[in-house]
Amino acid sequence: MVRFHDFVAPLAGPKNMLISEGAVWKQQRAAFNPGFSIQHVMEQVPNFLNIFEEYIKALEGHAVRNEVFRLEEDLTKLTVDVIGKMVLDHDFNSFKGENKFVSALRNILSWMEDSQSLNPFHRKHPIRPWAFKYYKRQMDKYIGDIIDERFAARETTGSSTKRKRTGVDLALQAYLKESGQDIESENAKLDPAFKKDIIDNLLILVFAGHDTTSSTICYIYHELSKHPDALAKARHEMDEVFGSGINALEQIREDSYIINKCTYAIAVIKETLRLWPPGSTVRTGRPDYFIKDPDTGEMLPTEGCQVWPILHVMHRSPRIWGPDANAFNPERFLPPHSETIPPNAYRPFEKGPRNCIGQELALVELRLVLALTIREYDIRAAFDELDKLDGDGSIWASFGASAYGGGEAFGGDAGED
Repeated sequence: MVRFHDFVAPLAGPKNMLISEGAVWKQQRAAFNPGFSIQHVMEQVPNFLNIFEEYIKALEGHAVRNEVFRLEEDLTKLTVDVIGKMVLDHDFNSFKGENKFVSALRNILSWMEDSQSLNPFHRKHPIRPWAFKYYKRQMDKYIGDIIDERFAARETTGSSTKRKRTGVDLALQAYLKESGQDIESENAKLDPAFKKDIIDNLLILVFAGHDTTSSTICYIYHELSKHPDALAKARHEMDEVFGSGINALEQIREDSYIINKCTYAIAVIKETLRLWPPGSTVRTGRPDYFIKDPDTGEMLPTEGCQVWPILHVMHRSPRIWGPDANAFNPERFLPPHSETIPPNAYRPFEKGPRNCIGQELALVELRLVLALTIREYDIRAAFDELDKLDGDGSIWASFGASAYGGGEAFGGDAGED
């Protein structure tokens, strides 16, 4: 079995914040936290809207052609471009053509080892280490050049308060402060090891953030297509907030916080994340930490163990969510029902200091997608028409329903009333 450390390290180095620990992790997390605060994310929303316009154009093209397509392809472009804009103030322009960084990212991910594969040649491919180094070098150079530009820009613009600060600017400021330097000083130096640390952490942010968000959007569309009553309620709310027949984009450009008025849409997002949590964490046990068995009351030791909360089980437990735990019911996240949810039962982004650093960005992206598309488009799963996409290299094209255990890519009966 591939250790998670060994899986991630070829992409983002052995010391990125996803796998680092102790003082190293604390320093990294503290450096990047300000760039992902809700205030900073909301300030960046107007800068995201051009990217969302490109996504909408792509959807419109599919609709006009009335074609079956892989939604996650367009959503991956959307989420990667948003992260690039948010963290680097950089335009990857994924919708407009091939980008060297995005291509290298896709290629290195395609070389990641699949521990479930029965093909020994795939699991121990002799070319894999060389492929990792080749594509990692491409990504490092691409991101490194941007960091150099941002670092140099502080000298030409003077005070950093005079220009828009991105996530990497805030991280640079925190790192330099930690090393006793002033980012405004002409004498400030960008240490190569320090620069490498920033590059690796930016890569892990792109890696961890793009796929989870794009997959969640797919599940939201899927659940709404299966539950027309919920879709109708969400659309009605959008009409009340933005006006019937009025596109929401310009209103959001003027007032980013207007998306927070869509409370039912937010409940749809929360319910989708409950049924389809995008990730989880494993915690190392300690001699002084015990877990109580809810049935027997027995205190179970964790020393020498790795504790993994299985969110797909916890989020669907009738003990917590009632007899309809497997049903898609956004109302459970609206008052008065939401008041009965135990405080630690819902954890799609996990809890504690090692929770998902990008959760605020992800939630804003999800709200924007709903506000800008669910009134304009009907999107449904088309597994019965996948033969039209044969040969595109995806797992579905190669193995069909068997690739997901007999056609349960969306959970079989899960989510049905």
